[in-house]
Amino acid sequence: MVDSRSFHPSRRQALLGAVVLGSMAVVGRPGRGVAAGTKTLRLATGEADGVKGTLDPAFGNNDNDGARASLVYERLVVPDEAFAPQPQLALSWKPDESGQVWTFALRQGVKFQDGSPFTANDVVFTFKRLIDPKTASPAAAVLGQIDPEGIKALDDHTVQFRLRAPAVEFPLLIANRFTYIVRAGQTAEQLRTAGIGTGPFRVEKFVPGEEPSIFARSEHYWQPGRPLLDRVELRAIAEPSSRIAALLADQVDVVAELPSLGLQRLENSPDIKIQSVRTSAWQGLAVFSDVPPFNDARVRKALKLVVNRDQYLRALVGGRGAVAYDTPIPPWQSYGLPQEPLKQNIAEAKRLLAEAGHPNGLDLELHTSAGDVGLSQTATLFKAQAAAADIRVTIIQAPAADYWTNIWLKKPFVTTSWNGRSTDEALALEFLSSAQWNETHWRNNEFDALVARARTTLDEAQRTQLYHQAQRLIQDDGGAIILVYADTVGATRANVSGYKVHPQKFPTDFSGVSIDG
Repeated sequence: MVDSRSFHPSRRQALLGAVVLGSMAVVGRPGRGVAAGTKTLRLATGEADGVKGTLDPAFGNNDNDGARASLVYERLVVPDEAFAPQPQLALSWKPDESGQVWTFALRQGVKFQDGSPFTANDVVFTFKRLIDPKTASPAAAVLGQIDPEGIKALDDHTVQFRLRAPAVEFPLLIANRFTYIVRAGQTAEQLRTAGIGTGPFRVEKFVPGEEPSIFARSEHYWQPGRPLLDRVELRAIAEPSSRIAALLADQVDVVAELPSLGLQRLENSPDIKIQSVRTSAWQGLAVFSDVPPFNDARVRKALKLVVNRDQYLRALVGGRGAVAYDTPIPPWQSYGLPQEPLKQNIAEAKRLLAEAGHPNGLDLELHTSAGDVGLSQTATLFKAQAAAADIRVTIIQAPAADYWTNIWLKKPFVTTSWNGRSTDEALALEFLSSAQWNETHWRNNEFDALVARARTTLDEAQRTQLYHQAQRLIQDDGGAIILVYADTVGATRANVSGYKVHPQKFPTDFSGVSIDG
């Protein structure tokens, strides 16, 4: 990925060479002291997280955190590729007649990586911690309808949740990135660097800011004969071109995220297998809705009207995806809006800007980075398209390693991207007034009320209508310019088996992944 500056071809080639050398310098075969014949998977993710990386599921906010969680922990319920709930540590679940009390039967014979048994008490500990205000986890915005006093262990293998109001989507609601079950009694500091879960791998080495993280096979894993690997080495490689180079050079075995463009060398290599899956992961831009000039809804609407979404689909993902219309829920997903995307309308954008007091257009600073697939390209294309409406954009590039910690959520106009999520989770995490990751500073009481009503509406048709109304408010008034839904693309070396790309990238079931040779 390149930024908005123009590079001479020879300079770009020199940069790519440096990327390859840099990748080979930091990524290699398992280190000294690893026994011959040990099956080690070298896994690469993006989004370098530095010293803010964590093993604590309560605070996981990027792909590296998600990868670590998928290796070490498991959840009661997991989302499949269609975002339908599937059992993991829970065997089954059922609501009472009101849909307000849910009872989960737990899997028996499961042990944590330290050999202690998994029981309902661990579930109670996990969820009470997630919704405790003292924890300050972003999960609280998603799980706020759980009554903390209503989480009870009925016996060692049965747990009950009492909700503040009925919630027919509750099993899917708890199948999110925060709800991995942790062993009861661990402190926040222990969970951050040495968390203990029921997953296929235990933590051997994790020091925030140091590469790689190392995970070893758990001898207590509950699935017979699994995991199939002895060891996993996890590295964050922020630059997409570096991830491609490392995979081609046999320096990593799995890359969890790839750009949709520039994959010809991978596609032509007999040593590489590329996978992709349709997803609600989206790319776009975000403005602070409470900061001038973006605090005027007419300005926000004008910004949405200057973009040609078809061009983004081609430029950002090479057609691997679909155009979007400012909602995080695609039309093929449950509760998605069946409507056509907003068309570019420069004349209307100019009219709205003039009406808002900007007859001569706007001068804006747009922050971006090569820290995630498509961010820089989004900024470059927006600058070009917005110029037709007299919106003059200055692009400010941030280092890849700093973007998600020092720019995102801190600057009023940024490029952004989100992993795919279920409808309620996406709306709650990104757009509720109380959301910790409300990147647009958009607070709308009507929207909050619609989401709350949808969660408690048992009739599916009525619930769908409420979610549709909530999304229309985001489209008409919100500060997110959601441009494309990007397919999730990953790749492995040809000798890797059992790895399957998920729409959310993570969770991935690493227990069935193997490697030959």
